[in-house]
Amino acid sequence: MKKSELDLRNLENKIVSLKECYRDYSCQPDEKLQNYIKDSCIKRFEYTYETAKKIMNKFLKKEYDKTEKDLSINNIFREMYGLNLIENFENWTEYRELRNLTSHEYNDNNTYKIIDVIPKFIKDVEFLIKNLNGVLQDD
Repeated sequence: MKKSELDLRNLENKIVSLKECYRDYSCQPDEKLQNYIKDSCIKRFEYTYETAKKIMNKFLKKEYDKTEKDLSINNIFREMYGLNLIENFENWTEYRELRNLTSHEYNDNNTYKIIDVIPKFIKDVEFLIKNLNGVLQDD
């Protein structure tokens, strides 16, 4: 696959944005402001997760001729894990569950679950980007 066929810049920009937001959240001493920033972190988690999932899907379709039928969300993560493009299958299923929580019910318990997982999510997305860039540059 040619690098131009799978543009990772959007995901790279989203993870930088999430990292910056999470840093601001972590450093904010004012609880009221921290809550506003937390909401922004969660929104950025949502769209970063969705972008990562779409890129994985597109990669598997183009590189391995997978079809929509082949690519349930768990199969996407399984395939990417099998290719060593994601480090941990269980982490990605956890991110999916957390993303689903935000689309069904937005409450404080859920927001704290998500905010707690963001540092791990950032590392996993960076791992994905690094490995996809490695595969794409080899072609």
